[in-house]
Amino acid sequence: MMKKILTAIFLPFLCLPLLAQELYIATDKACYVAGESIGCSAFCAPGHSVAMVELAGPGGAAALSKIAMKDGRGAGELRIPFGTPTGNYRLMAYLPGGTPVAGPVISVFNTLSTDRVKDGVEVVSKAPDGPRSMETGYGLAVDVKGDSIVVHNISGDVASVCVSLYREDSLQPASRSSIAGFRRPDAVDPSDGEFIRGRVTGADAAWVTGVILAVPGSKTDCYHAEVQEDGTFCAKTENIFGDVDIVCIPVGVEMDQDAHVELAQSFVGTSAAGLPKLQIARSMEADLLRRTAAMLNGVHADTLAVSLPVRAEHFFLERECISYVLDDYTRFPTMEEVFVEIIPQVKLRHKGGKPFIYTLIPSSVLDGAPRWGDAVVMVDGVPAPDHSLIESYDPAIVKTIEVYPYKYRLGAVDFDGVVNLVTFDGRMPGLLLPDNVRIYGFHGCSLPRILTGSETLFWHPLMDIPAGGSITVPCSGAIPEAFYTISIEGLSPSGLPLYFRKTFRNGEK
Repeated sequence: MMKKILTAIFLPFLCLPLLAQELYIATDKACYVAGESIGCSAFCAPGHSVAMVELAGPGGAAALSKIAMKDGRGAGELRIPFGTPTGNYRLMAYLPGGTPVAGPVISVFNTLSTDRVKDGVEVVSKAPDGPRSMETGYGLAVDVKGDSIVVHNISGDVASVCVSLYREDSLQPASRSSIAGFRRPDAVDPSDGEFIRGRVTGADAAWVTGVILAVPGSKTDCYHAEVQEDGTFCAKTENIFGDVDIVCIPVGVEMDQDAHVELAQSFVGTSAAGLPKLQIARSMEADLLRRTAAMLNGVHADTLAVSLPVRAEHFFLERECISYVLDDYTRFPTMEEVFVEIIPQVKLRHKGGKPFIYTLIPSSVLDGAPRWGDAVVMVDGVPAPDHSLIESYDPAIVKTIEVYPYKYRLGAVDFDGVVNLVTFDGRMPGLLLPDNVRIYGFHGCSLPRILTGSETLFWHPLMDIPAGGSITVPCSGAIPEAFYTISIEGLSPSGLPLYFRKTFRNGEK
């Protein structure tokens, strides 16, 4: 049967309430054009591994994102869909299971559509007054020097900050949020990832003993969770990055039995009430045209891969595998022939009319009496619920077969080895999963990025400035006589808020 690709089902009874934790999200600016990404830098108590961010409007969340956290710091981005109506929204942030905390108002202008937030836009004859030179801060100081800006840390301690340099115009609001009032809570017990919750349903659900969750193409994202008496489960995972698919396999039932997995929604899906109306005027047209051109041209971005939380070692990373590139050998039409002719550590045998795949136990070879043990067989990192799926799999789409002849524990079952079929596509092409296997779209953590462009000249969400040290922010793309704002927000190791904001006209002394 063809696999089913479904949207994750919201199970409110699985979202267990926890005590609310303080969380602060800084953004690269406060006003955007639909289609842009909001750069986010997060601050919270050390120990948490993920933060949730939603762009909430009166009708619900317009955009969602997760941010991976490490030692109380993290960064990511929130992409504003092109279809987002013009209006004001509120940034809502929370830790998994916690209560969403109302953050700053974010203004969105959709220059490609006439859609507006209902009763949320006001047409005025004159745009709000333009920006004026101002300066405020604590623990940080700034020198504007020609084509660069030097930020000094005068707090007497290390500063973990985010830095934004953006152009002011008639669209930007008069005020922005600040980290000045944020008080970071004490550290909590450390976590390496998040919890994926769900339940097993169907006529044969009572027979399911566990659930396997796996991300196709990943060697580190394969997890097992026990199923409770009420059919619910909770899988502890490491941080998963990007928007991916998760294959959900019920354990303990045959392929034709009626039992399948439903995932709980990890986002709350908040709405925001009492938002101020967004004022628009004819005089904003030039700024809107310029912003649209900048959005369509895109921005330069560098992924901060080195800043991602370090993932705990997984089986596939602990030891070297024995790898067979099938193009280096004669291509055979069946997987059984591939195992027989190419891979001496693996064999396929039939027992009771069903195929079973075994791996050679290395220690037994030294004993002079080779023995074969049970193997878990995967396609692109996803365990096959039945080895008959591997027996009928097309070897022509398999690039490499990796054999791990080591003990491996998946849930309550021990295996003597792992066989992983890596396809050219990397996403299990042609694997006809049974009807009780489900595949859900999953929002993983967004990647932190450095942004440079014509509107946000510079955005760096994760920077450390040593005590008494300084950093240099480039501003060579600044337009003469235009107004710009340099905004730095951060914390010291003790949780002391550090901030600086200066709006200036480019070229002024």
